[in-house]
Amino acid sequence: MAGYRFYILDAEDHIVQAFEIECANDAKARLAARQLLAGDPYHRAVEVWERTRRLMKIVRDVSPRLRHGNERGARVLGPVN
Repeated sequence: MAGYRFYILDAEDHIVQAFEIECANDAKARLAARQLLAGDPYHRAVEVWERTRRLMKIVRDVSPRLRHGNERGARVLGPVN
């Protein structure tokens, strides 16, 4: 298992909260990131890092339809080299 760092980001991409979670692989880390973002209605994104490698950034879709709570969505950006 590897240690992944999860950074919850605000609208200006500032870190507002950080978590370190042990995950079996990148796919499990992606799932954990989606769950963290789904459980936090106040922030727009989460970045996932394994040591110095940025694995992904998941950004919540903030289209007008979603702002009213009718639907939920997110898009994944990454990996970044």
